[in-house]
Amino acid sequence: MASIKADENRKLAQTIEQRAGTGPSEIVAGWQSMLQDMLARMQPFLKPGSIVTFQQLLPSEKVFFKRLSDEVPVPETAQAFYLPPSVRHQMMGAPAGDNDDIGLSDAGVLVASRVDNHDVIVNALFARASCIPAVDVYEQGKLLAGYQYPNIDSCRSELGTILKRHLLQSNMRHQ
Repeated sequence: MASIKADENRKLAQTIEQRAGTGPSEIVAGWQSMLQDMLARMQPFLKPGSIVTFQQLLPSEKVFFKRLSDEVPVPETAQAFYLPPSVRHQMMGAPAGDNDDIGLSDAGVLVASRVDNHDVIVNALFARASCIPAVDVYEQGKLLAGYQYPNIDSCRSELGTILKRHLLQSNMRHQ
């Protein structure tokens, strides 16, 4: 049993190293910069202690967002937004539509930061089937932490704890 757990831990560590390596990374810094830009653009709509989203959602996205906002506590010092697959597809140049199978590979993304700055960003991907739901935490161009889950429900149930752990700690660290 112990060797199975050790093998799982080695595979997890290898996956994380392949994704970002250690220390600062141009790829990670670029991704964090893009997320910071998204947060800055969304700033007028964000609310402390809550998750917001876009006005036009597909029916399945509405159900997902409702469950996400009901189940994931956001600290009052933090803010978050849910980026559904349909909006992400439009941002990438795809035509708007009412096709509810757009998000077959994932159920969307959650991006969160502290209210007063975006130095630390929590980014959750609610991946389906062949991919792995994951939460990444970025700070100063580094992957500060990475979490992977067997399914979306596990990811969603742990997300409030991750937000609290990383966004509240960063609050204390930056004062």
